[in-house]
Amino acid sequence: MKLTQLTLLLLGFSAVFHGNSQGLEPTEVTLMGGKNFSSFLFRNSDSEKDKTLEYTMNNSFGINLALEAGKHVLRPELMFRQGGAQSTFNGTSLSWKLNYVDLNAGYLYRLLQTERFSVSPGIAIGAGYLLKGEQYIGDARYSIVENKTLKRFDLTAHGIANFRATLSETISLSLEYRFGMGLVQIENDINSQKSRNIYQAALLGIGIRLN
Repeated sequence: MKLTQLTLLLLGFSAVFHGNSQGLEPTEVTLMGGKNFSSFLFRNSDSEKDKTLEYTMNNSFGINLALEAGKHVLRPELMFRQGGAQSTFNGTSLSWKLNYVDLNAGYLYRLLQTERFSVSPGIAIGAGYLLKGEQYIGDARYSIVENKTLKRFDLTAHGIANFRATLSETISLSLEYRFGMGLVQIENDINSQKSRNIYQAALLGIGIRLN
């Protein structure tokens, strides 16, 4: 996705809320955490996909704020996300462990909403910063940050499916599925091969109503 497409998507967010700006208000703070399954999308200089890359199971947790206008929800979020992948090369095991802090901006639509239950699909854009990264080649460990093998910044797009149950006037529980894909090259080496992050996540949330 090009920068111009991202700009159009952000403008779309603004257009959705333009007609409802007077009704837009903060309604809920949610603490979220759970598991994600991450890997890399890698293509070599011949545009061939690396089929040896496998998913690894990691953790994600963070906090977000719901700003609602009718059935529309704008959701800024701060998230800690672990990523990485694993593979083998000539019988040698390879793995990567990455720790990102993400700042996400999401939009959800209350497709189904009752007094106690809601279903909300959505999308989000996230900017990530690599706090720490390690690469393992066999038993040898290398610092990704010190060796500068990967870029510190990442840009991702997310698809979201949120299922939320209201337990009381102040507390709700949610289950959320996310599919995230990197939009930019994360390798620092200047060559024709391309690497991007990809992950799927299942997150539990505890929401606290603000009004």
